Amino acid sequence: MSSNTDLGSKTIEALGHYRDALATVENLEREEASAHQALSSLLPDLGRALLEGSPSPKRSLFEIGSVAVLRSDEAWTALSEATAKLDTARLTLAALEQQLGYIPGVSIAPGDPA
Repeated sequence: MSSNTDLGSKTIEALGHYRDALATVENLEREEASAHQALSSLLPDLGRALLEGSPSPKRSLFEIGSVAVLRSDEAWTALSEATAKLDTARLTLAALEQQLGYIPGVSIAPGDPA
């Protein structure tokens, strides 16, 4: 019985880690999408500045574009790392669920096989 209690506690803890990792991934997905959108909306302005040949707006837009690219790259890197943590948490939770036979505190939806 103590073994099931310990396993149940570990499963609840793993579920918490999974939920935290999922929330992190969701937030980083939004951040990456925002950075990508900022970069995408900047590209037409940068293109016009390059065609016009005006050095001042061109430099400013280039600097803004560089920051947007850096922001997007950082968000993508963080998202990749967070996705790896989410996958690890998912695998841990799945293994514990298989050992215990259920996830404590998570009800089974009607019609789901028990």
